[in-house]
Amino acid sequence: MFIVSKRNYDVRRPDGSLYKIRKDFIGDIPEDVAASRLIQRAIRAGMVFIPPGTGDRQLEKADQEAAEKAAANDIRPDAKEAAAKSGSDSDTREKDTEKRSQKNRS
Repeated sequence: MFIVSKRNYDVRRPDGSLYKIRKDFIGDIPEDVAASRLIQRAIRAGMVFIPPGTGDRQLEKADQEAAEKAAANDIRPDAKEAAAKSGSDSDTREKDTEKRSQKNRS
């Protein structure tokens, strides 16, 4: 199964060994790992995404969708504060860029 992972996972295989999936992993995983309860729950939560194809555009779109879904499902209190802060930082950067461009025109 071809996946995009947003987090680290250690999946216990039927033979007792661990299969490690690292954060931002993009690639194929064995079918027994894909069928595990841990990965199936991660797929439903949006932490592991199954893209429709393996092309670059499809992977970028899948990665973006997975990040949006993961952010929407993140229930940590500090995550909401960080999202609000990063939004205000981007507004500040846009204003600074606009001021610089106006200054250069003068």
